[in-house]
Amino acid sequence: MKQKTAFLYLDTGGGHAAPARALARALEARHSDDSVSVLHHGFAEGMPVVRFFFEDGYRMTSNYFEEGYVLFYQMTFSPLSIHFGNYFVELHGLRKLKRFLRQEGITKVVCLHEVLIMVTRKAIDQVNPSIPLITIVTDPYTAHPLWFYKKNMDLVVFSEKLKQEAINKYHYPAERIHTFPFILSPAYDTPYTDEQKKAVRERLGIPLSKPVLLIAGGGEGLRHADRIVREYISSGMDACLLAVCGRNRVLLRQIRAMIRNVPSESVRVFGFIQYMADLLNIADCIVTKGGASTVMEVLAVRKPVIFSSFIRGQELGNVLFAVHSGAGWHIPKPADIIQKAREVFSNPAISEEISHRIASLRLKNGTDELADFIHDFPVENKDREQS
Repeated sequence: MKQKTAFLYLDTGGGHAAPARALARALEARHSDDSVSVLHHGFAEGMPVVRFFFEDGYRMTSNYFEEGYVLFYQMTFSPLSIHFGNYFVELHGLRKLKRFLRQEGITKVVCLHEVLIMVTRKAIDQVNPSIPLITIVTDPYTAHPLWFYKKNMDLVVFSEKLKQEAINKYHYPAERIHTFPFILSPAYDTPYTDEQKKAVRERLGIPLSKPVLLIAGGGEGLRHADRIVREYISSGMDACLLAVCGRNRVLLRQIRAMIRNVPSESVRVFGFIQYMADLLNIADCIVTKGGASTVMEVLAVRKPVIFSSFIRGQELGNVLFAVHSGAGWHIPKPADIIQKAREVFSNPAISEEISHRIASLRLKNGTDELADFIHDFPVENKDREQS
């Protein structure tokens, strides 16, 4: 009988859904003879209230009211807040999740969002406690305490720093923590060759002669990207600007209105796209935020990066890692961002040095290795559970 592994995620940015998809694909590709992957949105259809609160709420506050998001994030550190939030989630989703596990015949569960951990643990315990639960902490350096609150499951982390924090600060059992390289799409395994970059530019109609400045912020777009675009237009820089707005339709409309009278070879704007690796590889300089997947994808293509923003607390560790590694800079002001991009374009030695620094980090894609771990993880693990 084939294993049937469920990957549970939420659409709060791209940092949870993207690794879920990458792992699901890798598991089926590497173990197609005895494995089936099921991608499952943790807030199924018929749960509009919790979807609005956690997904739309995240989208709106992180882009337009960061102070409110940070306040809420800090408030949820307390056990009282954790239990209240979990009660809210269970009230709407426990029965649906139990039904999903039964109907699909799930034999293993991989959870990729901290909000889903407690309700998933309860659903498994009520359906079949022998189903293994593996939680993947998608934040590699700075993680919310909720990831470590329940200790009766195995935990995957992406850095030794976070492993030690889980053990020493949250008293998580060391034998249940597993460290792997970060999960990325196979598209980021190797930076594009010059020929591949040329082919992408030709396909998208981007001039071969102009340097490319890419503005992107993951699935929800980049906060204040419109200000950076406005500064770029007024600067008269001889380059091509690519702005990716993701699911942020307000931002997309704002930028489209701004560039009505700007030549298409100077500014291109995109919504949510499936070929982000193409744009990252042809960019000569990237402006982005501190989301985990975004940071690791930028490092994978070995390009100079400017962090215009990051969510305090949640994304600080990602930015510190990239900046301290010599991959780029944290520059919040639009005028200073454009000036730094101009400096990068005018001095090829900057890009070459940054590329060498990133290469020396010897980062690797952990997707295949982690997919094998999930496949080989034993089902009979009831005796390892802790309260």
